[in-house]
Amino acid sequence: MIDINITGLIIIFAIASIVAILAKQIRWPYIITLVIAGIVVAALGLTAPIVLDKDLIFHILLPPLLFEGALHMRLGHLKENAKIIILLVLPGLMLSVFLVAFLLHIAFPILPFIFTLLLAAIIIPTDPAAILAFYKKSKVPKKLRSIVEGESIFDDGLAIVLFNVIVGVILVSQMSGGFVSAGSGEILGGIGEFIKLSFFGIMLGVFMGYGAYLIMRRIDDKFTEVMITVILAFGIFAIAEALGASGVLAVVVSGLILGNYGTRFAMAPSTRMSLVNFWSFLAFGVTSLLFILVGMSVGLQGIMDNLWLIIVSVLCLWLARALMIFFIGKIVNRRKRELPRKWQVTMWWGGLRGAIPIALALSIPAVLLDGTDFPHLETIQAATFGVVLATLIVQGLTLRPMLRKLGFAGTSKKEAEEEEKKVAALLVDTMGELETLQEDGELSKEGYDWLTAKYAGINSQLLTELGLLINEHGFIPKEEYTFAVKETLEAKKNAVKDAWAKSWISGAIGEKLIFEIEGQLTSLSTETADLVQRTPAEVFRSVARPESEDIERSCGICLESIKSGEAGVINCRCGTVFHQMCIGDIDRCPICIAVLDKATSSNPES
Repeated sequence: MIDINITGLIIIFAIASIVAILAKQIRWPYIITLVIAGIVVAALGLTAPIVLDKDLIFHILLPPLLFEGALHMRLGHLKENAKIIILLVLPGLMLSVFLVAFLLHIAFPILPFIFTLLLAAIIIPTDPAAILAFYKKSKVPKKLRSIVEGESIFDDGLAIVLFNVIVGVILVSQMSGGFVSAGSGEILGGIGEFIKLSFFGIMLGVFMGYGAYLIMRRIDDKFTEVMITVILAFGIFAIAEALGASGVLAVVVSGLILGNYGTRFAMAPSTRMSLVNFWSFLAFGVTSLLFILVGMSVGLQGIMDNLWLIIVSVLCLWLARALMIFFIGKIVNRRKRELPRKWQVTMWWGGLRGAIPIALALSIPAVLLDGTDFPHLETIQAATFGVVLATLIVQGLTLRPMLRKLGFAGTSKKEAEEEEKKVAALLVDTMGELETLQEDGELSKEGYDWLTAKYAGINSQLLTELGLLINEHGFIPKEEYTFAVKETLEAKKNAVKDAWAKSWISGAIGEKLIFEIEGQLTSLSTETADLVQRTPAEVFRSVARPESEDIERSCGICLESIKSGEAGVINCRCGTVFHQMCIGDIDRCPICIAVLDKATSSNPES
C-alpha cells in the first residue's frame, strides 16, 4: 500500500522548483541537481522520508513518464529506424545482460551466476527521461533521438520482463549449498514466460489504445478527452500487471496509438494543445519528484560496503554497452551509413540509469518459497543504488560537454530563416495553385470549394504542429519542422486523390495537382539536420505572414474565403483569420489558443 506524506510532498516540490531555477543559474543538468538535492535533503532531515518502493514507482511515477514519451514518438520515425532499434533491444539487450553477468561472476565468484544475471538484468535498463533531457538541450538530430528513445523505452519493458523471469527461476529452483541450480525445463519455461508477458502486453496496448481512440472520435470535449488519456495511462498498467502481461509495453503501445492517431484524427487542435501541455507538466512534476526521491533513498553506508562491486559493475556496463553499440553500428553501416561514429559515442556514453533499476531492486522478494532469506539481497540492492548514482553523476556531468565537443549545435539563423521561407512558400503555393486553376476555368467551383476547405484544415494542422514544437522545446527542431511539412503535403496529395475518386475533379486536374505537390515534396531536404533555434514570433511571422499579403485565405470557422483588406475580420498571430460574426464571443483562437486581439480587427464602419 502506498503511504504518501502530503507535507513532505509539498516540501519536495518546493525544493524541486528551487533546484530548477538553481540548475539554470549554475548550468548544471537539472536531473543531476535533483539527485544531489535529494541526498542533501535526506542528510539534513528536511522532511519526513517518502519511501521509494515498487508500488510508488511502477503504479504512480512510471506510467506518466512512459505515456508522455510515447505520445511524442512518431510511428514513421520508429518504422524508419526499426532495424536499428530491434537490433539494440533484442540481441543487444540480451548480449549485454549476459556479458555483464559473466564478467561480474568472474570478478566476484562468491556470487552465483544466477545472481549476477539478476543484477545485470536490473542495472541494464537505461532511463529515457534522463537521456532525452540532455538530448533536447544539446540539439541532437531527431533521428538519433528517435533511436535512443525507442531503445530506452522498449529496453525498459523487456528488461522488466527478463527480471521477473529470472526471479521466478530463482524462486522455483532448489537451493543447494548457497547456489541455485536451474534445470533446462525451468529455463525453457522462463523463455516462454518472457515471450508471453511481452506479447500480451503489446496486444493489450493495441486493444485499449485503439478503443480509447474510437471513443475520442465520438466526443468533442477537451477535458473529457484528456481525462480518458489519464485513465488509460494509469489503468492499463494496473490491468496488465493483474493479467500477467507487461505493463510497461502496454502503456508504451497505447501511448503510441493515441499519439499517432488519436491526437491527429480524433482531436481538435486546441484539444491536442491542452493534452500536450497537461502531459508535459505532469512529466516534469513526476521527473522532479522521482529523482529527488532517488537521491533521498540512496543508502550511503550500503554503497561504501559494496564499493568495489559497484565500481566493477559500472565498468562492466560501460564495456558491454560499448561493445554492443559499436558492433551493431558496424552491422547497420555495412551498406548505408545510418549510425555515424559520433552518434555511436553519444549512445554509449548516454546510457544513464534511473528509476527502473531501483524499482526492480526494491521489488525482489525478501524470502524464497521455502521460507529462507533471498540470498545476496542487500548486496544487489546496494549495488543497484550505487550504479544508478554513479551513472547519473559521472556520465550526467560529462555528457553535455561531450555532445558539444562532438559538434551537436544548431545551424545559423540565416539557414533557419531560409527554411522558414521555404515552408511559407509551400503553404501559399498549394493554395495558390487551386485559385489559378479556377481562374483559368480548369477547376470547377465545386472542386475548388472542396479542396480549399481540405487544404485550409491541413494548413491549420501544420500551424498547430509548429506551435506544439515551440511549446515542447522553446524552438523548432529543423528535422521535425521539415517532417511536419512533408506530412502536410502528403495529406494534401491524399485529399486530391479523394477528390479525384469522388469525381469532384477531373483526372487531368488531379494529375496536375499531384505533380505540383510531388515537386514540392522533392524540394524538401531529406538530410538529417541538427536542431535549429527560432523564437515563436519569427516562426509564426515567417509561416503565417508570407511575403505575398494579398493571398486569399479562409475563415478558420466557416472556411469561406477572406480577401486581403476585407472588413469585419480578426487576425490571430498564428496566421488564422476569422469573420467577426463567426468568432462571436470566443476570446481565444481555436487553432493555437492564443488570446485574440479584437480591438485591432477590421471594422466595417471605420
